[in-house]
Amino acid sequence: MNECLRAARRRTPSRLRAGEMGRDELASLVAQWITEHDPKRRYSPFDGNALGKLERGVIKCPRADVRRALCELLGATEAELGFAPSDDAERVSAAVSGRLHTDARALTAVADALAHLRQLEDFTSASTVLPNVLAQRATVRELAKNAKGNVRKTAVGLLSELEQYLGWLSIPIGRLNDSRVHLDRSATLALEADDPIRLAHALSFNAYRNLRERDFATAAALNEAAGRDTRTYIGLRAYGEFQRAEILAKSGEQADSLAALSKAEHLSANVPEPDEETPASCYYYTPEFFVGQGAFTLIALGDVEGARTKAREALSVLPEHWADSEWAERWRRLAG
Repeated sequence: MNECLRAARRRTPSRLRAGEMGRDELASLVAQWITEHDPKRRYSPFDGNALGKLERGVIKCPRADVRRALCELLGATEAELGFAPSDDAERVSAAVSGRLHTDARALTAVADALAHLRQLEDFTSASTVLPNVLAQRATVRELAKNAKGNVRKTAVGLLSELEQYLGWLSIPIGRLNDSRVHLDRSATLALEADDPIRLAHALSFNAYRNLRERDFATAAALNEAAGRDTRTYIGLRAYGEFQRAEILAKSGEQADSLAALSKAEHLSANVPEPDEETPASCYYYTPEFFVGQGAFTLIALGDVEGARTKAREALSVLPEHWADSEWAERWRRLAG
């Protein structure tokens, strides 16, 4: 629990009403401050949920622009807000060098940084974050080497997620062979870690890559494999069913495609808004995200107007920074 940050917010007067500043109000001011101080005036996704994670100590130290905004708005130093340098960075360095065995805190520090990079990609681009993810992958490789017992399992799982993310980032920049290599590694590491969510992600992303290359038979096999383990997150299962419907449509199996689309819509209707229990890599599987997923199946089935309507609806409900993201480009093309 970061009592320093919570106390600083509560002693700061609200700009909207009498009394202390609320969490949502401060989060909105932070997002506005970040956008105003960004050279390209890019939208910031920081919200009350993110601030809540900081106050509860789920995230120990936010990225630099969030820290600067909070210091400015609350009139405090980083140390006064509970962001004084911790020994996490030193623990990572020591574990990488082999001076001590990797522990959970070192891995958490890297995982938190990865979560920030995922959100940065949403309003920048894959090429922007790729170098940092490659550096994190190199770090976690060393952490995994120096890990023992259950900590090694956690390290291998995190390494799987980094390979998975690199596989995803390689697709929009046209490095499809690199994507295959990363995703194959990710699947192997996820099997070693017995991590069903990371395995399903690696397989579904590989299915998506094969869809891009019009290898529908391989895409179908990978999609089926991604859905075998029922221990995965409901949002990931819903995405897999939408993907299956698209693969079947492009394979000419109209009746099966429509059945899969109906099942996908049913699953997605039960996907909750993200909270503290949502796997970090599944943060974008939101009800808003799924509004337009069926568009890709409809266009494959030849329903141009239906696909266009779905795409426009999706863009109308997506947060602004998602609507302009690289991965929403397919919706923008359909909507146009």
